[in-house]
Amino acid sequence: MKESSEADIAKKYDERYKQGYREILSGYELSRCAAIKDLLVNIIGIEDKGLKILDYGCGSGAHVKLWENVFNQPILFFSDISQVSLDKLKEKYPQYSENVSIIIDNKTKFMENQFDLIVSIEVMEHVLNLEGYLIEIYRLLKPGGVFVWTTPCGNVNSIEHIYSKITKKIETTPEGYFRWKWEDPTHVRRLTSKQITNILVKNGFYEPNIFFRAHFFSFICSHTLRGPLNKFSHHLTNLDWILFKNYKNGASMVGFAKKSVKR
Repeated sequence: MKESSEADIAKKYDERYKQGYREILSGYELSRCAAIKDLLVNIIGIEDKGLKILDYGCGSGAHVKLWENVFNQPILFFSDISQVSLDKLKEKYPQYSENVSIIIDNKTKFMENQFDLIVSIEVMEHVLNLEGYLIEIYRLLKPGGVFVWTTPCGNVNSIEHIYSKITKKIETTPEGYFRWKWEDPTHVRRLTSKQITNILVKNGFYEPNIFFRAHFFSFICSHTLRGPLNKFSHHLTNLDWILFKNYKNGASMVGFAKKSVKR
């Protein structure tokens, strides 16, 4: 049952990517990229020494330019559940065509202890087996390596949480988490920062650090700046990160944790 469900999800994403899914990033997504860059450069301060980096859940390569911009000659690898997305990535970036792997049942072809950094952008909310996802990322990281992720946030008192509570659009998931009824139907959960911290520590990671996005300006822009104006919205939505990243009532999280040297 679980395997067929995972296969069904892969097929859905194959169809999405055939139709041009995420070929152009929205203003909201551009502001997320700015936050990720700030996290990597100014908060984590990862030293760039030809790092071996895996984009886990890479899609068709929406963030390739970001990684190339942040790091000096990184050694980039990519993985995703959609073969269509990987084929598109290889077409756009043939220099990485040998550095890709399909994800099947939370497994890639890559060897363990291989990567200095694994980034996983808006993936955690989609995977059916959350613990299996984290186990694979842990396996792939070198001891002391860094895992960076972004995902929607389920903490209370975000504008999204308040809206969903008032309109009675919060539902419990089979795992015992919850999600907003109105969000992307492929989102299977919306975690709180405390829940993420607990499951990361349980699976061998240490020093989880979580920051927050999508407070006031993101909500306003998503409901007002549409169409051609959307491409300018990242200038405003990025203010949430600049001003409020330490406030837990954001609707989105940006975080990192390290793989323990010993487990």
